[in-house]
Amino acid sequence: MEVIAIVFILAILLGIALISLRSGPDKKLILENVVNQFKEDIRFVRQRAIINKTIWTLSLMPSPTYTTYTSYIFLDDKNKIVLRKLSDINQVISTATLFSFDSDGNFMGDDSETSATLTLSIDVYTATIKINSLGYVEVIGL
Repeated sequence: MEVIAIVFILAILLGIALISLRSGPDKKLILENVVNQFKEDIRFVRQRAIINKTIWTLSLMPSPTYTTYTSYIFLDDKNKIVLRKLSDINQVISTATLFSFDSDGNFMGDDSETSATLTLSIDVYTATIKINSLGYVEVIGL
């Protein structure tokens, strides 16, 4: 009887392990990580603009077909280019391709934009990042 119970428990544990190995990473968690990283990067770029008293920019990079964005770049505090890939994201829609901040931390987008909205999607999960004219970041949808 004890042997049957032990074999049964081992079979359950093996089944759980196999299911865990076959399932991919949680799409919602991937989206949360990408959104959090983008928020940190936007805040960093804004902070650098204020500290250095000059314009700093984060730029979205389009796919070859211009249907979505595949990465973004900005300069770190040592003026080295930082490239972040959006390879796990199915679709990226943005009202701006340049996320620039002036020396007061105010947002300046492409041309005369004073705010921006960036929507990221993975399967059924969607998050929207809004940046207002003062450079404040708000996330909707997670």
